[in-house]
Amino acid sequence: MFRPTSLGRRALVCLALAMMISPAAAQSKKKKVKKTPVSVCAHFDQVDKEDDGVDLVVANRCDIKLACSVSWTLTCAPETAKVSRSQHAAAFELEVGSDQSTVASPAACGNDGWVLDDVTWSCRPEPADRK
Repeated sequence: MFRPTSLGRRALVCLALAMMISPAAAQSKKKKVKKTPVSVCAHFDQVDKEDDGVDLVVANRCDIKLACSVSWTLTCAPETAKVSRSQHAAAFELEVGSDQSTVASPAACGNDGWVLDDVTWSCRPEPADRK
């Protein structure tokens, strides 16, 4: 036998349960935090030091610790018979809001002319489990 009041009560109970569960389900969803890519918040600059070389400066403007590196090629006595090339690199960690300056020095060239080229740099998020 069909009882309209029984069906109405069930629908009312289901509706009430749905209303109580819906806000709880919405709160349990994790909010996705949009992170700024390292390519946007890490910065690089080269600052000439007259004849003393070049400061290669990496700045961390990200909100995470970074692992960074810079590399370059030093050419001594370019365009002469005694030309020589040497590769150099430095790797370091950068705390949030800090800068690291690495000197690309031409000291190995003595009084010969020099050229600094092939300068590259990179940064990536520092793994959380490193100590």
